[in-house]
Amino acid sequence: MKKVMFACAAMLGSVAFVNAQAQEESNKAVAPATEQVATQQDEKVKIKSEELPAPVKKALEMQDYRGWLIDAAYKYTATETYEVSLKNGAETKVVKFDKDGKKVE
Repeated sequence: MKKVMFACAAMLGSVAFVNAQAQEESNKAVAPATEQVATQQDEKVKIKSEELPAPVKKALEMQDYRGWLIDAAYKYTATETYEVSLKNGAETKVVKFDKDGKKVE
């Protein structure tokens, strides 16, 4: 009888252990989906360079960007940040600004 009780206890413990692992895996699967939804809300929309806010245009006139031409401009709708692709001959670089013209990393 003791052997049967021991075997039942061992099986019950195994089922609980497997169930706990399955629950952990289930929680991990939910987390990335939540992050994906958050990034989809901050949509990147292509805009004309004329549509950039005045502070961003003023920042692009600074010494660091002299000689560089705007190749493309994008607006992130949720965060109101702007991404500007610049070109100087064969060189290219991408710079991000907030709506006040401050550089964002």
